[in-house]
Amino acid sequence: MRQHVWSILLLIVLLIVSNVGVRLWKVKHPGAMSIIEAQAMDMTAMKPPVGAIPVATEVVGRSSFSAKVTYTGSVAPYTEQNIYPRVEGWLRDLTVYNGDRVPAGKLLAVVDSPDLQTKVAEATAARAAAGSEIAVAKSASVRMSSEREAAVSEVQTARSEVVAAQARLAATRKGVIQAQSEVKAARANQEYWQAEIRREENLLKVGAVSKQEYQSEKAQAASADADADNKEAMLEEARANVRAAEAEVSSKRSMVRVASQRASAAAAAVGGSYGEIAQKTAAARQAGAMVSTAATIDSYRYLRARFAGIITKRYLSPGQLVNSSTAVLTIVQMDKVRLQANVADQDIARIRIGAPVTARVNKNPGLVYRTRVSSISPQSDQNSRTSVVEAIVDNAGHKLAPGDYVTMQIDASAESDQITVPSSAIVETNGRNAVWVVRSEAPKGKMTYYCTMHPEVKSDKPGKCWKCQMKLEPKTSGGNKKARLVYVSLGADDGSRTAVVSGLNDGDEVIHQGHTYLKEGNIVFPTNWGKDGPQELPKAPGMGAMPGMDHGAGSMPGMDHSGTQGSDLPPAPSHKEGKRAPGMDHSKMQMPKPAVKGQKTYVCPMHPEVMSHKAGEDCPKCGMKLEEKK
Repeated sequence: MRQHVWSILLLIVLLIVSNVGVRLWKVKHPGAMSIIEAQAMDMTAMKPPVGAIPVATEVVGRSSFSAKVTYTGSVAPYTEQNIYPRVEGWLRDLTVYNGDRVPAGKLLAVVDSPDLQTKVAEATAARAAAGSEIAVAKSASVRMSSEREAAVSEVQTARSEVVAAQARLAATRKGVIQAQSEVKAARANQEYWQAEIRREENLLKVGAVSKQEYQSEKAQAASADADADNKEAMLEEARANVRAAEAEVSSKRSMVRVASQRASAAAAAVGGSYGEIAQKTAAARQAGAMVSTAATIDSYRYLRARFAGIITKRYLSPGQLVNSSTAVLTIVQMDKVRLQANVADQDIARIRIGAPVTARVNKNPGLVYRTRVSSISPQSDQNSRTSVVEAIVDNAGHKLAPGDYVTMQIDASAESDQITVPSSAIVETNGRNAVWVVRSEAPKGKMTYYCTMHPEVKSDKPGKCWKCQMKLEPKTSGGNKKARLVYVSLGADDGSRTAVVSGLNDGDEVIHQGHTYLKEGNIVFPTNWGKDGPQELPKAPGMGAMPGMDHGAGSMPGMDHSGTQGSDLPPAPSHKEGKRAPGMDHSKMQMPKPAVKGQKTYVCPMHPEVMSHKAGEDCPKCGMKLEEKK
């Protein structure tokens, strides 16, 4: 019992001593917390101090921009074919297996079908028979053509004889006319002498002429009678010749008609022979077509690869009965592949054939393909409201396999000059899109000085850079950088950046990281941003710089930590006061200029290390008004 009492008393003493020690330490270190207080504190309620909110910013301007959409897709073969036999039979000679690469035209399997081979033989025999019948018909046609030619020659001869007979008829008719003229002349002469004789007889009776003279005249009259009779006989003979010639012409014309009939018959026979030849030729062609058809159907027994590809599935084994509905193999073409993605309807309208596509393979992120949209499905899926967008790429080495997942980034609009911001900069407030921008605010006309080599080194008065000793150059002070919310109208995006149609101007500094808890007018600290957050933090109120932090770039905006002479806001309290802010590096800071007699000094009630000789100044750490030091 006595040991327990001493143990309890010792514990009580230790608690009292530790409590007193903590209180004394906090008195010497204002603002510090004990370990228990730190653990008990609700860290979610902590907010960055005024002027110390780190953010990542970007100065925006117009540049060439093309909106993009990103979708997950998959790889499909360029061509995929299930191989079916087109005839029924027994499968044999199937020698390919899954994964085999086959060239175009390679024999993959054979189907035994005896009926097809019999049909080929029958069709071949029918074609040979039809060919022999064509030869017979052609021989008959040649014979009939000869007969026709002979008949035509006979017609021509008969027509020549008709012409000759008609010439003879014309000549005899001319003889008749001549004989008629001669008969007429002889009759006229006969009549003359008959009248002359009657006159001579009267003269003889009266003794006017002698008897001898009368006898002479009478002899001439007798001669005229004889000549007239002779001319009549010649006329009858000429008329007989005409009748004979007319009969000959009629006979020759009959011969022409007969010969023409024979020629027509021969020509008809020749035409019939041509028709028979055409019929036999058509029969031969039909037999040849039957042979071709039978041979084509017989070729269906041989299953060949229509293109070079890879066998992906083998469904059967040799010896099985197959028909036209039995799949034997599946072959795919992989020298080229199709990248396919289901794109939402609202994005389809912005995509065109030929739009650039960047595809990344999920199983190998380093494998990137750049191609263009080759086709867009004209019909969307009624359930998912998406359409298939496809792009074709060469697949050298078959690095892509069917079913591989790919991420496809597709250009969704033409390039144009637009202001764009990182998509992470966009926030939504009051149902409207907005972005946070950084505005530098300082008294109008206030002049500051900065180092051209170290822009983070600033001063309110001329001087030299404490880093490189170069002369500080004058410029209008940017003052504190504050966050301002700007409402914007948005355009298209490319997955990482979004176009801003209105609300921003060239040169605006947009906050794209660290704006989650920002409020209008918060003082911000632009800094580089890594994957784990800000790479540099501002100094917290009441503390010095972060370990390893440069006083120029890491100090709070609006506060001069340059250490240049002539500054009215010194970075550190007087060494004579014997105080330093915990963890603060004062190696590069200088004491403020000593106050002249009667000059007042102003300090921050929260940060006594912040002092100035000017009235009305604000503490650059917490924004409180500096108070006169008593």
